[in-house]
Amino acid sequence: MEIKLKKVHTAKDLIISAIVLAAGIGLYFVNTGLGAVIGVCGLLMLLFYKAGYKREGEGIVLKKKALDVAHTCRDSLKGFLDGKDVEPEVKTNISGGVIRLEAYYNADAAIAYVQLFDFSNYTYEPATGIVELRGPKAEKLISKL
Repeated sequence: MEIKLKKVHTAKDLIISAIVLAAGIGLYFVNTGLGAVIGVCGLLMLLFYKAGYKREGEGIVLKKKALDVAHTCRDSLKGFLDGKDVEPEVKTNISGGVIRLEAYYNADAAIAYVQLFDFSNYTYEPATGIVELRGPKAEKLISKL
């Protein structure tokens, strides 16, 4: 089954958008043009500013973290994501090649969705599909991020 993630609003997004909108409305009475521009920016943020992610069919809001990791960590990360009992290495001090690790996670719920990419031909190509991690395995990887 394919894992699909969609962008959603978080409480922080809504608060920031509401503050910008309120600032635009308040500023409208001082300087009409500037207040209108900032108010429109607040409305656009309310519509388009989404920093959270949810898996379709679940209600847990996830954060996204993308890291460029040293190529020497590839085998341990790939083995960990394939289900082997290895300790994942996440070294961001890059010497040599690079791989990319994208993680969508919620530390409180101990859930993570992780994908590994190889850098080849000036693009990132998927090395694994999106892997779901729950419980202690997810906590182990989240602690390394």
